[in-house]
Amino acid sequence: MDVDFLKTFITVAKLLNISRAGEEVYLTQPAVSKQIKSLEEHYGVKLFERINKRLLLTEGGRRLLNYACRIVSLYSESLESVNEKDNDLKGILRIVSNLTLGIYILPNLIKPFSDTYSDLKIEIFLDNTDHIINAVRCGNANFGFVGQHPNDPSIIAHPFFRDKLKVVVGPNLLIDKKTISWKELESLPFIQRERGSDIRETWEQWLKGREIKLRPRMELNNTEAIKSLIQHDMGFSILPWSTIKHDVRMGLLRVVSVPYFDFVQNHYICHHKGKMFSRPEKFFFEYIFSAVESGNAFLTPTF
Repeated sequence: MDVDFLKTFITVAKLLNISRAGEEVYLTQPAVSKQIKSLEEHYGVKLFERINKRLLLTEGGRRLLNYACRIVSLYSESLESVNEKDNDLKGILRIVSNLTLGIYILPNLIKPFSDTYSDLKIEIFLDNTDHIINAVRCGNANFGFVGQHPNDPSIIAHPFFRDKLKVVVGPNLLIDKKTISWKELESLPFIQRERGSDIRETWEQWLKGREIKLRPRMELNNTEAIKSLIQHDMGFSILPWSTIKHDVRMGLLRVVSVPYFDFVQNHYICHHKGKMFSRPEKFFFEYIFSAVESGNAFLTPTF
Protein backbone atom coordinates (compact mmCIF):
# COMPACT_ATOMS: atom_id res chain seq x y z
CA MET A 1 0.00 0.00 0.00
CA ASP A 2 1.36 3.43 -1.00
CA VAL A 3 1.58 6.05 1.77
CA ASP A 4 0.67 8.68 -0.82
CA PHE A 5 -2.71 6.96 -1.22
CA LEU A 6 -3.34 7.51 2.49
CA LYS A 7 -2.32 11.16 2.14
CA THR A 8 -4.84 11.52 -0.67
CA PHE A 9 -7.51 9.81 1.44
CA ILE A 10 -6.84 12.19 4.36
CA THR A 11 -7.18 15.18 2.04
CA VAL A 12 -10.48 13.94 0.58
CA ALA A 13 -11.75 13.23 4.11
CA LYS A 14 -10.82 16.76 5.14
CA LEU A 15 -12.38 18.54 2.15
CA LEU A 16 -15.15 16.05 1.30
CA ASN A 17 -14.69 17.08 -2.30
CA ILE A 18 -12.70 15.03 -4.81
CA SER A 19 -12.03 17.90 -7.22
CA ARG A 20 -10.70 20.20 -4.50
CA ALA A 21 -8.69 17.37 -2.98
CA GLY A 22 -7.12 16.73 -6.38
CA GLU A 23 -6.06 20.36 -6.62
CA GLU A 24 -4.47 20.20 -3.18
CA VAL A 25 -2.46 17.02 -3.87
CA TYR A 26 -1.78 17.92 -7.54
CA LEU A 27 -3.70 14.98 -9.01
CA THR A 28 -6.53 14.80 -11.52
CA GLN A 29 -9.99 13.88 -10.31
CA PRO A 30 -9.83 10.41 -11.94
CA ALA A 31 -6.44 9.78 -10.28
CA VAL A 32 -7.86 10.67 -6.86
CA SER A 33 -10.88 8.43 -7.42
CA LYS A 34 -8.57 5.60 -8.52
CA GLN A 35 -6.48 5.89 -5.34
CA ILE A 36 -9.58 5.89 -3.13
CA LYS A 37 -10.93 2.84 -4.99
CA SER A 38 -7.58 1.08 -4.49
CA LEU A 39 -7.78 1.71 -0.75
CA GLU A 40 -11.36 0.45 -0.65
CA GLU A 41 -10.29 -2.75 -2.37
CA HIS A 42 -7.35 -3.12 -0.02
CA TYR A 43 -9.47 -2.74 3.14
CA GLY A 44 -12.62 -4.33 1.75
CA VAL A 45 -14.92 -1.48 2.76
CA LYS A 46 -16.49 1.60 1.22
CA LEU A 47 -14.72 4.71 2.55
CA PHE A 48 -17.13 7.34 1.20
CA GLU A 49 -20.78 7.55 0.26
CA ARG A 50 -22.89 10.19 -1.46
CA ILE A 51 -26.08 11.40 0.23
CA ASN A 52 -28.05 14.21 -1.45
CA LYS A 53 -25.02 14.94 -3.66
CA ARG A 54 -22.81 15.35 -0.58
CA LEU A 55 -19.69 13.22 -0.09
CA LEU A 56 -19.55 11.73 3.40
CA LEU A 57 -17.22 9.37 5.24
CA THR A 58 -18.61 5.94 6.01
CA GLU A 59 -18.07 4.34 9.41
CA GLY A 60 -15.18 2.37 7.91
CA GLY A 61 -13.76 5.59 6.49
CA ARG A 62 -13.89 7.27 9.89
CA ARG A 63 -12.05 4.37 11.48
CA LEU A 64 -9.38 4.36 8.77
CA LEU A 65 -8.87 8.13 9.01
CA ASN A 66 -7.45 7.92 12.52
CA TYR A 67 -4.97 5.20 11.50
CA ALA A 68 -4.10 6.93 8.23
CA CYS A 69 -3.16 10.13 10.08
CA ARG A 70 -0.94 8.19 12.46
CA ILE A 71 0.71 6.18 9.65
CA VAL A 72 1.47 9.29 7.59
CA SER A 73 2.82 11.08 10.67
CA LEU A 74 5.07 8.15 11.61
CA TYR A 75 6.29 7.86 8.03
CA SER A 76 7.29 11.53 8.00
CA GLU A 77 9.02 11.14 11.35
CA SER A 78 10.95 8.11 10.09
CA LEU A 79 12.24 10.07 7.10
CA GLU A 80 13.42 12.89 9.36
CA SER A 81 15.04 10.51 11.83
CA VAL A 82 16.90 8.39 9.26
CA ASN A 83 18.26 11.46 7.47
CA GLU A 84 19.39 13.30 10.59
CA LYS A 85 23.05 13.89 11.34
CA ASP A 86 24.24 14.10 14.92
CA ASN A 87 25.16 17.78 14.82
CA ASP A 88 22.39 19.00 12.54
CA LEU A 89 18.88 20.14 13.24
CA LYS A 90 17.28 20.51 9.84
CA GLY A 91 13.92 20.04 8.21
CA ILE A 92 10.59 21.76 8.84
CA LEU A 93 8.82 22.28 12.15
CA ARG A 94 5.12 22.94 11.55
CA ILE A 95 3.26 24.75 14.31
CA VAL A 96 -0.42 25.69 14.32
CA SER A 97 -1.43 28.28 16.89
CA ASN A 98 -4.39 30.30 18.03
CA LEU A 99 -4.22 34.01 17.21
CA THR A 100 -3.30 35.20 20.69
CA LEU A 101 -0.24 33.00 21.07
CA GLY A 102 0.72 33.15 17.41
CA ILE A 103 0.79 36.95 17.31
CA TYR A 104 1.68 38.09 20.82
CA ILE A 105 3.71 35.28 22.43
CA LEU A 106 5.32 32.78 20.04
CA PRO A 107 7.36 35.09 17.77
CA ASN A 108 9.42 36.49 20.65
CA LEU A 109 9.42 33.25 22.60
CA ILE A 110 10.89 31.08 19.85
CA LYS A 111 13.36 33.63 18.45
CA PRO A 112 16.32 32.29 20.53
CA PHE A 113 15.49 28.74 19.41
CA SER A 114 15.32 29.83 15.76
CA ASP A 115 18.60 31.74 16.08
CA THR A 116 20.33 28.68 17.55
CA TYR A 117 19.04 26.24 14.93
CA SER A 118 19.06 28.45 11.86
CA ASP A 119 18.96 25.49 9.45
CA LEU A 120 15.58 24.41 10.83
CA LYS A 121 12.66 26.02 9.03
CA ILE A 122 9.77 26.90 11.34
CA GLU A 123 6.30 27.32 9.84
CA ILE A 124 3.63 28.93 12.01
CA PHE A 125 0.00 28.88 10.87
CA LEU A 126 -2.77 30.69 12.76
CA ASP A 127 -6.19 29.08 13.10
CA ASN A 128 -9.00 28.36 15.54
CA THR A 129 -8.89 25.52 18.05
CA ASP A 130 -10.96 22.98 16.11
CA HIS A 131 -8.68 23.26 13.07
CA ILE A 132 -5.55 23.18 15.24
CA ILE A 133 -6.59 19.95 16.96
CA ASN A 134 -7.53 18.39 13.63
CA ALA A 135 -4.12 19.31 12.17
CA VAL A 136 -2.31 17.74 15.13
CA ARG A 137 -4.53 14.66 15.05
CA CYS A 138 -3.92 14.10 11.34
CA GLY A 139 -0.18 14.74 11.49
CA ASN A 140 -0.36 17.99 9.52
CA ALA A 141 1.29 19.87 12.40
CA ASN A 142 4.07 18.87 14.78
CA PHE A 143 2.61 20.94 17.62
CA GLY A 144 -0.53 22.92 18.29
CA PHE A 145 -0.88 25.89 20.63
CA VAL A 146 -4.39 26.47 22.01
CA GLY A 147 -6.14 28.43 24.74
CA GLN A 148 -8.40 25.64 25.94
CA HIS A 149 -7.76 22.05 26.97
CA PRO A 150 -8.78 19.94 23.95
CA ASN A 151 -11.55 17.42 24.50
CA ASP A 152 -9.87 14.76 22.37
CA PRO A 153 -8.44 11.50 23.77
CA SER A 154 -5.89 11.30 20.95
CA ILE A 155 -4.28 14.63 21.94
CA ILE A 156 -1.92 15.31 24.84
CA ALA A 157 -1.99 18.91 26.12
CA HIS A 158 0.65 20.47 28.37
CA PRO A 159 -0.08 23.82 30.09
CA PHE A 160 2.74 26.30 29.54
CA PHE A 161 1.33 29.85 29.74
CA ARG A 162 -1.26 31.66 31.86
CA ASP A 163 -3.00 34.85 30.78
CA LYS A 164 -5.67 36.96 32.42
CA LEU A 165 -8.81 38.21 30.70
CA LYS A 166 -9.56 41.91 31.13
CA VAL A 167 -12.54 44.16 30.44
CA VAL A 168 -11.10 46.85 28.19
CA VAL A 169 -12.46 50.21 27.01
CA GLY A 170 -11.22 53.14 24.96
CA PRO A 171 -9.52 56.22 26.39
CA ASN A 172 -12.72 58.29 26.50
CA LEU A 173 -15.39 55.69 27.31
CA LEU A 174 -16.34 55.58 31.02
CA ILE A 175 -13.53 58.10 31.48
CA ASP A 176 -14.26 58.74 35.17
CA LYS A 177 -14.60 55.09 36.13
CA LYS A 178 -12.09 52.47 37.17
CA THR A 179 -14.79 50.06 38.35
CA ILE A 180 -18.10 49.26 36.68
CA SER A 181 -20.96 46.88 37.43
CA TRP A 182 -22.10 44.12 35.10
CA LYS A 183 -25.50 45.81 34.89
CA GLU A 184 -23.85 48.93 33.46
CA LEU A 185 -21.81 46.86 31.02
CA GLU A 186 -24.96 45.13 29.80
CA SER A 187 -26.18 48.49 28.49
CA LEU A 188 -22.97 49.24 26.53
CA PRO A 189 -22.08 47.98 23.01
CA PHE A 190 -19.95 44.85 23.22
CA ILE A 191 -17.33 44.03 20.55
CA GLN A 192 -16.56 40.33 20.61
CA ARG A 193 -14.37 37.70 18.98
CA GLU A 194 -15.92 35.20 16.59
CA ARG A 195 -17.50 31.95 17.72
CA GLY A 196 -14.87 29.22 17.94
CA SER A 197 -12.13 31.47 19.30
CA ASP A 198 -10.48 30.42 22.57
CA ILE A 199 -11.03 33.86 24.06
CA ARG A 200 -14.76 33.80 23.41
CA GLU A 201 -15.21 30.23 24.60
CA THR A 202 -13.50 31.16 27.87
CA TRP A 203 -15.49 34.25 28.84
CA GLU A 204 -18.74 32.94 27.34
CA GLN A 205 -18.85 30.01 29.75
CA TRP A 206 -18.06 32.28 32.70
CA LEU A 207 -20.82 34.78 31.83
CA LYS A 208 -23.38 32.09 31.04
CA GLY A 209 -22.90 30.52 34.46
CA ARG A 210 -23.75 33.88 36.06
CA GLU A 211 -26.64 34.76 33.71
CA ILE A 212 -24.86 37.89 32.48
CA LYS A 213 -26.06 38.92 29.01
CA LEU A 214 -23.93 41.43 27.15
CA ARG A 215 -25.17 43.39 24.13
CA PRO A 216 -23.07 42.43 21.08
CA ARG A 217 -22.55 45.22 18.58
CA MET A 218 -19.85 43.72 16.38
CA GLU A 219 -18.11 40.37 15.95
CA LEU A 220 -14.60 40.12 14.49
CA ASN A 221 -12.03 37.39 14.02
CA ASN A 222 -9.06 39.63 14.70
CA THR A 223 -8.00 41.05 18.07
CA GLU A 224 -6.11 43.98 16.53
CA ALA A 225 -9.27 45.06 14.70
CA ILE A 226 -11.25 44.86 17.94
CA LYS A 227 -8.63 47.00 19.71
CA SER A 228 -8.82 49.60 16.94
CA LEU A 229 -12.61 49.87 17.32
CA ILE A 230 -12.32 50.16 21.09
CA GLN A 231 -9.70 52.90 20.75
CA HIS A 232 -12.34 54.86 18.81
CA ASP A 233 -14.76 54.39 21.75
CA MET A 234 -17.16 52.21 19.76
CA GLY A 235 -17.65 49.81 22.66
CA PHE A 236 -15.85 47.53 25.07
CA SER A 237 -14.45 44.01 24.88
CA ILE A 238 -12.96 41.19 26.95
CA LEU A 239 -9.40 40.45 25.86
CA PRO A 240 -6.29 38.71 27.23
CA TRP A 241 -3.77 40.92 29.01
CA SER A 242 -0.97 39.81 26.67
CA THR A 243 -2.84 41.37 23.73
CA ILE A 244 -3.49 44.77 25.32
CA LYS A 245 -0.70 45.44 27.84
CA HIS A 246 1.36 47.66 25.51
CA ASP A 247 -1.73 49.66 24.46
CA VAL A 248 -2.74 50.15 28.10
CA ARG A 249 0.75 51.36 29.05
CA MET A 250 0.68 53.80 26.10
CA GLY A 251 -2.73 55.14 27.14
CA LEU A 252 -4.52 53.87 24.03
CA LEU A 253 -6.77 51.52 26.01
CA ARG A 254 -7.94 51.30 29.61
CA VAL A 255 -8.79 48.34 31.81
CA VAL A 256 -11.84 48.62 34.07
CA SER A 257 -12.49 46.41 37.06
CA VAL A 258 -15.72 44.40 37.19
CA PRO A 259 -16.96 42.55 40.33
CA TYR A 260 -15.85 38.91 40.62
CA PHE A 261 -14.22 38.86 37.16
CA ASP A 262 -10.78 37.50 37.96
CA PHE A 263 -10.39 34.93 35.21
CA VAL A 264 -7.07 33.33 34.30
CA GLN A 265 -6.88 31.49 30.98
CA ASN A 266 -4.48 28.57 30.56
CA HIS A 267 -2.75 27.97 27.23
CA TYR A 268 -1.46 24.59 26.09
CA ILE A 269 1.07 23.04 23.73
CA CYS A 270 -0.44 19.92 22.14
CA HIS A 271 0.81 16.87 20.29
CA HIS A 272 -0.58 13.51 19.24
CA LYS A 273 -0.82 10.94 22.02
CA GLY A 274 1.10 8.32 20.06
CA LYS A 275 3.80 10.65 18.75
CA MET A 276 7.44 9.65 18.89
CA PHE A 277 9.37 12.93 18.76
CA SER A 278 11.94 13.54 16.04
CA ARG A 279 15.07 15.42 17.12
CA PRO A 280 13.73 18.84 16.03
CA GLU A 281 10.47 18.17 17.86
CA LYS A 282 12.27 16.95 20.99
CA PHE A 283 14.60 19.96 21.05
CA PHE A 284 11.72 22.40 20.49
CA PHE A 285 9.50 20.81 23.15
CA GLU A 286 12.32 20.85 25.68
CA TYR A 287 13.13 24.45 24.78
CA ILE A 288 9.54 25.60 25.46
CA PHE A 289 9.52 24.13 28.94
CA SER A 290 13.04 25.28 29.76
CA ALA A 291 11.74 28.78 28.92
CA VAL A 292 8.81 28.20 31.29
CA GLU A 293 11.07 27.00 34.11
CA SER A 294 13.56 29.84 33.64
CA GLY A 295 10.82 32.46 33.91
CA ASN A 296 10.98 33.71 30.34
CA ALA A 297 9.66 37.27 30.22
CA PHE A 298 7.13 36.42 27.50
CA LEU A 299 5.63 33.65 29.63
CA THR A 300 5.58 35.49 32.94
CA PRO A 301 2.20 37.03 33.76
CA THR A 302 2.40 40.74 34.63
CA PHE A 303 -1.25 41.42 35.31
